[in-house]
Amino acid sequence: MHAVNLYIDETQNQNSFQNLKSGLMMDSHVENVAFNSKMPHDMLVEYDEAFVTPTSIINQLESQGLHVDVVGG
Repeated sequence: MHAVNLYIDETQNQNSFQNLKSGLMMDSHVENVAFNSKMPHDMLVEYDEAFVTPTSIINQLESQGLHVDVVGG
């Protein structure tokens, strides 16, 4: 399993994060999505690197109108 830290330009609250998490978790190769309400721009996504890439995660989020950057992974 691999993880990528993402920075989302748009501020997320608990509800919007849950929607993003639900969408990402529909991919059976995404293992976990974490969000800290004290850091509303940051998201950690854990995934199986044999099937998912950081680019595919970013593309999925950007297709929802978000602006996303990788800050670690």
